[in-house]
Amino acid sequence: MAIEQVEVFTVHYAVEPLRSVSIAPISVHDFVFCKLTDSDGTIGWGETYLIPGISAIVAELGAMLIGQQALDARRLWSDVWLGSEHTWAASAISIAIDDLRGRQLGVPIHALYGGAIRDRVAAYGASTGYVEGLDPAETWPAETAQHAADGFIATKFRIGRYPIKHEIAILERVVTDHPTMTLMADGNAAYDISESIRVGRALDELGFRWLEEPMPQRGGYAAYERVAAALDIALAGGEITQSRHTALETLRRGCFDIIQPEPVIIGGIGEAIWVGELARLHGVECVPHTSGSIIGIAAGLHALATVPDASTSPSTVMPYLEVGTDPNPWRTELPTTDILALEDGFVRIPMGPGLGVDIDETFLRAVAVTSQVIR
Repeated sequence: MAIEQVEVFTVHYAVEPLRSVSIAPISVHDFVFCKLTDSDGTIGWGETYLIPGISAIVAELGAMLIGQQALDARRLWSDVWLGSEHTWAASAISIAIDDLRGRQLGVPIHALYGGAIRDRVAAYGASTGYVEGLDPAETWPAETAQHAADGFIATKFRIGRYPIKHEIAILERVVTDHPTMTLMADGNAAYDISESIRVGRALDELGFRWLEEPMPQRGGYAAYERVAAALDIALAGGEITQSRHTALETLRRGCFDIIQPEPVIIGGIGEAIWVGELARLHGVECVPHTSGSIIGIAAGLHALATVPDASTSPSTVMPYLEVGTDPNPWRTELPTTDILALEDGFVRIPMGPGLGVDIDETFLRAVAVTSQVIR
């Protein structure tokens, strides 16, 4: 069952009306999808975000897989990593290999990593962000009400564009209106150290579950040590962490109370699970981050199925699955199987082979911006 063909697709969806996080517009949902096909016609899908040059790297790495066995996953992952040292591209390939070998064996991906320790996870509705031209006083209460109506038991807001006092007052109203809803906030790098501490303390008073990535990430997470030490509310972050070595360093330094490795960035599902094991050794929760596409969300679900709890107490809060609620065809139109159905606010861990989600290839081929076949 050697890999005979690799296909690489790029997709683009313009978000309308325009949304924004605190520091930048969310104008598009762009991804690279990778499809592997073996000699029996079994397929595997992978994904990463579309950044400059990434589709060409994925295609070149995919060419290395032709004639190889997906069951030799460890060797293939090593070859892919050494061939590029680009974890985003390696992530797409790794997830596709896991999907393919899971389908070949007839087991879900989490079974390849020791099996699921939970059969469902709580889901939170991720805010669509700021809607251009509208004050969050108009959108946040309505969005939270919609999440509750849709069956979510938790909501995550994107904060930081307006003055702190203004936004905290809106969130106070949301807490009053939805006392049973678990709430989180994502600063999307809006604040400096003192502002992060101020916001974190205000959110803690309101009973928020966590404050996520309040400061810039790309320069490293060094400043997070000071903020984490100053706050009682859990400080979450690490979604752009690109190696287990970097994750270990942030854990050693106490940068996070909740670490959020992203399977489509850090190198695949196995790497996210590895970070979860490191996190437990440091008494830190691991809540793998998810992308906006169904392939990345499914990858996140398999990581969530397997990552250990931060403690052995039965009262330990289980990790959450992020589910976007903005218009996004890569989440809603691309899959032919619904793996995000809510049951009392929870999403079931996929038990089908591989990722447990099937892709509408007719739809994908009709809308793909580019596609490439490697044989």
